[in-house]
Amino acid sequence: MGDVAAAAGVSQQTVSRVVNNSNAVRKKTVDKVLKAMAEVGYSPNVAARSLRSGRTSAIGVLATDLSRTGELRTVQAIVDATRRSEFAVVLDRLEPTDDLVGAYRHAMKRMAGRVDGFIIEGLELDHPEELDAPPGIPVVMAGPPCSRFSTVGCDQDPGVRAAVNYLVALGHRTVHFVSGPDNSRQAAVRRRAWQECVEANGCEIPDVIKGDWTASSGRNAARYLRAAGATAVLASNDEMAAGVIVGLFDMGVRVPDDMSVVGFDDVLGSVVWPTMTAVRQDFTAIGQRLAEELLAQLQGVPKKSVMVPAPLVVRGSTAPPQH
Repeated sequence: MGDVAAAAGVSQQTVSRVVNNSNAVRKKTVDKVLKAMAEVGYSPNVAARSLRSGRTSAIGVLATDLSRTGELRTVQAIVDATRRSEFAVVLDRLEPTDDLVGAYRHAMKRMAGRVDGFIIEGLELDHPEELDAPPGIPVVMAGPPCSRFSTVGCDQDPGVRAAVNYLVALGHRTVHFVSGPDNSRQAAVRRRAWQECVEANGCEIPDVIKGDWTASSGRNAARYLRAAGATAVLASNDEMAAGVIVGLFDMGVRVPDDMSVVGFDDVLGSVVWPTMTAVRQDFTAIGQRLAEELLAQLQGVPKKSVMVPAPLVVRGSTAPPQH
């Protein structure tokens, strides 16, 4: 800072005022200081400034798998929504681990001095209530409601039920199900809603077909579905649903003439053939609400939880069964 002051011909106090955006410095002097900062290669110490103000003007976003379309779209929406505020986004990606609670706890502790609050993509946290946040730092979590933090999630239970009810109303005797991994909270919610709704419709409950979110696991499921004589299937995400469609096509099974297929997320619905009926998870709306909830808490607004609707979007992959 001394070099900047000497180059600009002003005091270090004046340089400090310029760095902290003080209105007490004339524009001509500000321009001179900024020019001197560029000449000597000076960069303000953001950490020191945050210690003085008590705020960093940044929020931390913690995610686990940015290769997934949903998480990536959610993070993009968070960044877009935050850009309209005074806050910057500090993004960290956690490596998959059996102890996600510990990994999130460690990440928050590491970032605590650099951000004013956290948004956590905690979709796969089995026990989010066990997660301890740094004292005084608000946290908003993506996922189902949690007693400890504000949450913003997809209202997936009604979405799954809408899909099952729709297929039964078309005349299908039951609805098969391709689930996500056993360790996934999201897969568990969708699996439970499917089973309860199939049972409520008085239909036989087929065995759950386990997948791993990938299209290849959907293709594997297609062989089981054909052997089981299925006429309708709900897959726990679009990628597996697309894999089912491809696998059925390879075996000469027509969609939707021979089998109806429904996905979940609606990220592929209009780009596959036939176009896919799917439960829509609005990742953009979820990301926006996550950012809005955290920014509101930073302004002193009490925490709350939000559920974003998940409507069923009907397209070409579903039809009445051909008896």
